[in-house]
Amino acid sequence: MPRAAGPAPSPPRYSCFPDAAFGPAPPEARPRVIDRLLARSLMARAVVLICTLLALTIVLAVSVAVGVTTRDARHALEERAHLTVQVLAGGAAAALGNDDEAAAHALLGTLSLDPDYVGSVILDAGGKPFVQHAIAGPRPPGLLTARAPLTEIIGSNGNRIGTLELTLTAIRAEQGSASRGWAIAAAGCGLLVLVCAALVWIVHGVTRPLLAMTGVMSELAAGRTDVTVPRVPFDDEVGRMAAALATLKTHAAERLEFIARQARHVEETERAVAERTRELSEALDTLRRAQDELLRSEKMAALGGMVAAIAHEINSPLGNSLTIATTLERKIAEFEAMVAGPDIRRSALRGFAEKFTAGGQLLIANLSRAADLIGSFKRVAVDQTSERRRPFDLATTVGEIVTMLRPAYKKTGHRLLVEIPPGIAIDGYPGALSQVVTNLVANALVHAFDGRDDGVVRVTARLEAAGEGVELAVADDGAGIAAEVLPRIFDPFFSTRLGSGGSGLGLHIVYVTVARVLGGGIAVASEPGAGTVFTVRLPRTAPRHDETAA
Repeated sequence: MPRAAGPAPSPPRYSCFPDAAFGPAPPEARPRVIDRLLARSLMARAVVLICTLLALTIVLAVSVAVGVTTRDARHALEERAHLTVQVLAGGAAAALGNDDEAAAHALLGTLSLDPDYVGSVILDAGGKPFVQHAIAGPRPPGLLTARAPLTEIIGSNGNRIGTLELTLTAIRAEQGSASRGWAIAAAGCGLLVLVCAALVWIVHGVTRPLLAMTGVMSELAAGRTDVTVPRVPFDDEVGRMAAALATLKTHAAERLEFIARQARHVEETERAVAERTRELSEALDTLRRAQDELLRSEKMAALGGMVAAIAHEINSPLGNSLTIATTLERKIAEFEAMVAGPDIRRSALRGFAEKFTAGGQLLIANLSRAADLIGSFKRVAVDQTSERRRPFDLATTVGEIVTMLRPAYKKTGHRLLVEIPPGIAIDGYPGALSQVVTNLVANALVHAFDGRDDGVVRVTARLEAAGEGVELAVADDGAGIAAEVLPRIFDPFFSTRLGSGGSGLGLHIVYVTVARVLGGGIAVASEPGAGTVFTVRLPRTAPRHDETAA
């Protein structure tokens, strides 16, 4: 029959307070207490395990002993009953054959002396009782019946004339077996108590120093070495463990002392490192300020050189304009004198008109040239001295930059060529780009054409395949750069002509400007004798920075 499902067991309750704080533990909580006790105590587990095994052994031994004793007693009782009916069969046959009820009663009456006797009966050949004898009272349980056939004694036919039945009870034998079983069980329980007591004594002698050593190890793990290791008077496993724990305590104390010394040393080192870091930070700040000043000085030096070059370039159209203006002034004076005189000829008026027209055209051309130069210089100078962001056309901006740089090339035989298609629009910082192009062209003029006066510097640009970037190249056909120098050309204060006109900051400024301001990258390819190519890759939309006009 299926059993009805009971309520689901509640989850175990864990608390940092003892059970007494919540009142008596409910019955279902007691097994949990036992489980925790067994989980925390080796002695409890060992005693419970061994005692359980001994108890099971005793129960099995008592059961086997009682079963065997009961079986043997019943078998002995059966043999005694069969032997008794065999012995009395002759007398019972004689009494039945002579129809002597008195003799039969006397014969069966002797069986009542047996303590296990229940009753007996002599049956005739038809199975009817001839004589029947039984003890008074209810019939006890555990009955055994033995039968023996009765045959004729007189004559040689041996005809069966009846049956003798004897009934005995096995209750006394079973009680004896049970008594012997309880005696064995009592002896086993006594033995179990003695064994458990001895086991508790032995295990307690082992676990007590183990618990003490566990406490010592906990203290050592917490960093406290002023604890006492328990002393074990025996040189057994526990004694050797205590000796090893004492050695561990000594080593732990030495190790903690070493750690303390190392901690003090680390603190001193950290203080020294902090002081040194502060000094280095101050030195780095000073170096950065000096580097910024050098960068600004380099920019202003480049701008100053451009001013000198453009001043020389503007001098020619302005000088020509001054000469033309002076000539026109003299011709105007002559014209006024002729007009004031009496003789005015048409041919003379035509001559003055032609001279005034030619002079005016020359004056306008020279002044326009000067105005163009001044306008380009103004835009380039404003861009270089500010960090203002604006959209610009690459070809136009680079053309204005090159216009400012050409006067420096006129003094040499070198040529500066620009091959940039129009329409490449960039939203970025033209001043930073001007600084990059100026430094790259100036670097070629200083380093590429040593001993030559027919060099060519070519500035080219093209859109990349995706259209999101621009590749600007400044190439020369000069002497090239040695392989051992090439990895260091962008380092600050590195120059092959340091102290001879080179500051070592030109290409470093290019690298920093391209990477930090323009948001691009720069690469160089060069072989000695085959010229140098600087390739600048720029996004068409530069990253945004804080824009403050210089």
